[in-house]
Amino acid sequence: MPDARDYIIVAGVTVAAALAVLSGSLFVLWRAKWRIEFIVGCGAVLVVAAVLSYWLLWYKASPPAMVRTVALAGWVCAGTLGVWLMVRALGEMPSGSRHHSIQAERRRLVRNGIAVVAGVAVGRTIAAYDPADVTIEQHECVLPELPRSADGMRVVLIGDLHAGPFLEPKHLAYYIECIRRQSPDLCVIVGDFITASASDFRDFCRPMRELTAPLGVYAVLGNHDYFNGAAPTLSRMLNDCGVVLLDDQTVALDGIELFGISDHQRQAALLAASGVERSSLMEQLGQSACPIVLVHRPFVFDALAAINPRSLVLAGHTHGGQLALELGSNQHLTLTQLFSPYVRGWYHRGSAHLYVTRGLGTIGVPLRIGSPPEITTIVLRSHAA
Repeated sequence: MPDARDYIIVAGVTVAAALAVLSGSLFVLWRAKWRIEFIVGCGAVLVVAAVLSYWLLWYKASPPAMVRTVALAGWVCAGTLGVWLMVRALGEMPSGSRHHSIQAERRRLVRNGIAVVAGVAVGRTIAAYDPADVTIEQHECVLPELPRSADGMRVVLIGDLHAGPFLEPKHLAYYIECIRRQSPDLCVIVGDFITASASDFRDFCRPMRELTAPLGVYAVLGNHDYFNGAAPTLSRMLNDCGVVLLDDQTVALDGIELFGISDHQRQAALLAASGVERSSLMEQLGQSACPIVLVHRPFVFDALAAINPRSLVLAGHTHGGQLALELGSNQHLTLTQLFSPYVRGWYHRGSAHLYVTRGLGTIGVPLRIGSPPEITTIVLRSHAA
């Protein structure tokens, strides 16, 4: 299970950080002698801690209905507690006297009421997130070495489905209908079909079989697709659905070469770029006249560009930040930028190109802000229009 140890470490740190912040808030309430608020806050902290621990560490083994129920309880409690603490912090500070005026008590009651209503509203907003609110992106990419026969080829890119409790088969069926309207010549999927278990994808096979294109449907696996030993079973399911899995393989399609680099072999690109070791696949990539490379994580783009500066690399993994602040002019701010220089959209290194899709599903919190799910159509051109 690649990355399991790192995942558990990050989950533990996240839970500890959240509890530290909430515990600090409770300490302030205790010192300020807000005894009722302190008791209520302790209860909310326990609920949030339980939900965080469950969500980050144990939900993988739970049925979808339980995940939805526990997550909804956590959203409402966390939203209520967060808004409530802000309202209390911005409100009138108590004097510490045991004799409060009736007016102060009324204000206190109103503030608490507003906080509870607003917090529930926040939780329900998250619960009401609809994966069907998908954005259709349209782009062109100029590849000077592209043969005339491939000029105008329409490549549809999707990724990060994360099949599970918050993305249902009906959503995939809707996405595939959207893809069909794009009249793709080629469909590619850049991994993370599941969140944790291959069984989560079983009900998705029927709509997945409806995804077709004249040149075929090709995919690579993402890091989540290896969790709990899911890769072999998932690979068989995808094969039965007509999806060709490029597991460190390449295929020639109408004058282009399509490469698939599996997530567990991504280090091979780094080794090849550094000159330490070059596998046969990397040798083929380096000699290709017009390569399109499918890879789950975008972090290896620099290495792939060094191996072949003519590469068009298609990746996912980041969800576009999932929770992002739009700054205008295609600029955004997200915590993902702390971990990756490649978050969403186009990046270039010389004549090499990278496109990072925001993907379709979610991880952690089933919510997207400033980073809607996307289906991307890239039209290949041999020269600029």
